[in-house]
Amino acid sequence: MLTRLIAKCQPRSTQYLLALLAGLLLPFAFAPYWFYLLALVAPALLLSIWLNKPPKEAFWLGFTFGIGFFGLGASWVFVSIHEFGNTNAVLAFIFTALFVLTLALFPALQGYLFARFFPHNSISKYYLAFPGCWVLIEWFRSWFASGFPWLLLGASQTSSFLKGYAPVIGEFGISFLVTLCSALIVTLFIYTARKQHYKIIAALIMIWITGGILTQIHWTRAKGVPLTVALVQGNVPQQLKWTPDYLKPTLDRYVNLSTPYWNTSLIIWPEAAIPTLLENVRDFITDLRINAAEHYTTFIIGVPTSDGFKYYNSMLLLHDNKEQIYNKRHLVPFGEYVPFGRLLRGLIGFFDIPMSNFSAGAWQQPLLQINNLFVAPFICYEIAYQQEVLPEFPQANFLVTISNDAWFGHSFASAQHLQIGQMRALETGRYHLFASNSGMTAIIDPQGNIQASLPPFEMAVLTGKAQPMEGATPLVWMGGRTILFAIGLLLLIAYGLQRKAN
Repeated sequence: MLTRLIAKCQPRSTQYLLALLAGLLLPFAFAPYWFYLLALVAPALLLSIWLNKPPKEAFWLGFTFGIGFFGLGASWVFVSIHEFGNTNAVLAFIFTALFVLTLALFPALQGYLFARFFPHNSISKYYLAFPGCWVLIEWFRSWFASGFPWLLLGASQTSSFLKGYAPVIGEFGISFLVTLCSALIVTLFIYTARKQHYKIIAALIMIWITGGILTQIHWTRAKGVPLTVALVQGNVPQQLKWTPDYLKPTLDRYVNLSTPYWNTSLIIWPEAAIPTLLENVRDFITDLRINAAEHYTTFIIGVPTSDGFKYYNSMLLLHDNKEQIYNKRHLVPFGEYVPFGRLLRGLIGFFDIPMSNFSAGAWQQPLLQINNLFVAPFICYEIAYQQEVLPEFPQANFLVTISNDAWFGHSFASAQHLQIGQMRALETGRYHLFASNSGMTAIIDPQGNIQASLPPFEMAVLTGKAQPMEGATPLVWMGGRTILFAIGLLLLIAYGLQRKAN
């Protein structure tokens, strides 16, 4: 009934308005709004619009949905280009629009594939093909052209019962379940038999109850005693951060904030807390390392490093009067390196932002080590890549992410980033220490709950305890690719059933 009503909406522009509305609703399912049920509503609207559409029209409807979804959900790109990339508002708007239009091609492709290969309405189309296509395109978006694994549907459920599935089937698996629930909602309006309604409602209830039960299971166990931690949020203004005259005030700020916590097990400074090359502050680091050793304190510091003519965005660990370094592996295009830099540099200010000429660190790097504990280190954007996080476990005992989300101003990017960090904690069953220059700074427990956090854009120190964990969640044990393979197999089964229906 609902799908027939939507299909008969006149003029056709009404359907495009509904697609745009669905896209605009979906970002509110994510942090900082947390209306996670909208993650069911928006895909349900889109599915209703897509049914009985030819591939070309489904493409453009998906494209319209994508404009709404990414135009609002990723609007923070404008802030970084305009306010901190020294680009005038018109050019910043054009670049942001191009970015959004590019991302909108992913749901457009999803709509085309869904209509092209699954033209016949059936249970397999609703319950297998639609969720399967959604996950397929999310996975494709997460790695194609460096990847944009942001606003993946599964991440929206970190505060719902569905988060219980994260240690078992991960973020992509939850995306499948969310869109399966959307399809179940749509079929409530398609099927008129009351018996079918009971089955659909029962299926919805079972999915959510099972998720709730799974939240009560602890897949990993404590190792040793909890660490006392201090996460330093320096809140250094982005406009001044890389100014040479501001280097000493920056170092003084972090030292003064950290001094009361010398007896803490672990002190963490955020990404590029020291805004110059390590070699330029060698005496400062030596003094810090000696003091840390005297107080039996471990420091983790964000600082750029160099090796010959290569520069790295690095994490430095000072422990037991020794140094360990992790170099960021997955760089952000245009933020940390400029593709076709020889052609683009100098055209606009955004292509010449400070420290945008980094090299990627080696893909295989040892975990950072504190006595018999291992730290899985990630810098900023890296934590969004599930396929790069899971291989560090079960060896790692906790996660540390340092970031500088000041690039995104007062937008909701930092809240979205922290929510991704919650998903990684859930998937691995580990504490996650998330330290940022301007926020969000937080301690996340293995159940994905924010145990403690700091208000953004305040100079402060977050203290608390983090329990090192050991053991493997089912997802870590199986690997994320296993879940993707299983979803791909379900998609192939749906395609086979469609071929039989011809």
